[in-house]
Amino acid sequence: MYKAHKIFIFSLFLCLMQDNYASEQDSLRTGFYLNSFADINRVDLEIALNFWVNEITKQFNVLAKTKFYDNIEEMRNDFEQQKINFIVASPLPIINHFNSNHLAEGYKIVWDGSAEDSLLIITLKKSKLNHFSELKNKHLSILSNDPIPQIYLDILALENFGKKARGIFKKISTASKSNQLILQLFFNKTDVIVVYKKFYSLAIELNPQIKKNTQIISTLPGVTRVLGYFHKKVDPIFRNSVLTEIYNLQNHTKGQQLLALFHAEKTTPSSIHDLLSTQQLKRRYQQLINQYREHK
Repeated sequence: MYKAHKIFIFSLFLCLMQDNYASEQDSLRTGFYLNSFADINRVDLEIALNFWVNEITKQFNVLAKTKFYDNIEEMRNDFEQQKINFIVASPLPIINHFNSNHLAEGYKIVWDGSAEDSLLIITLKKSKLNHFSELKNKHLSILSNDPIPQIYLDILALENFGKKARGIFKKISTASKSNQLILQLFFNKTDVIVVYKKFYSLAIELNPQIKKNTQIISTLPGVTRVLGYFHKKVDPIFRNSVLTEIYNLQNHTKGQQLLALFHAEKTTPSSIHDLLSTQQLKRRYQQLINQYREHK
């Protein structure tokens, strides 16, 4: 399965290929917010990360520690206390819980020519549900632990019906993986799904009948899935050395092999500007909520 999230996570640990930073001060201490990886099983994630860390540290003298978080407040506190010095999460938790003034540069991955994705609302063609305004009292299925689809649905529901999505749909179901949602729709187990374009593109590549039988009725472009940031107090020389190595990953044979394994093309720099599209979406949502309350 196309593992867009995995690409980002695994490429992060190639920064271990620095051979001049063995002190605790210059170690990479990464925190992962698990709810940002809806398509990855936690056990698979931990096993894979442990494997790559062990393999790489056999050859390079760099200290690296990882910690997984279910509680974003705990992760934020550890970041502020510098128990961890690099965070990996989706944009909304970063916006809601972290001080942007404490974030330094980081990176994101590029696949299919882009570091961004699109969120798609999809129905079956035979259902003749061609517009969001026609979805009242239908069965919706979405990813669990991903707030962006819920915000997008609420925006559309408020714009079309003057109420949030939970007041529109007859039933709302969740699934842990995108391919499960696509199959549920394909086999007529639900009326409408919300998935990311890259997972949908893979599904129709594997099964052209999915494209033949389904249709996209709404699109939210420019969605950044997962971002990584250093803490600003981390030594800039260390930060730059680590990130330079990562940005050049595609220029090394071993790096190319790892990127190819996870269908990634390259890594590219990230900054706090990558949070902008999510901040705008959040503002749009809040404006509609306030407008709805005023007219109640």
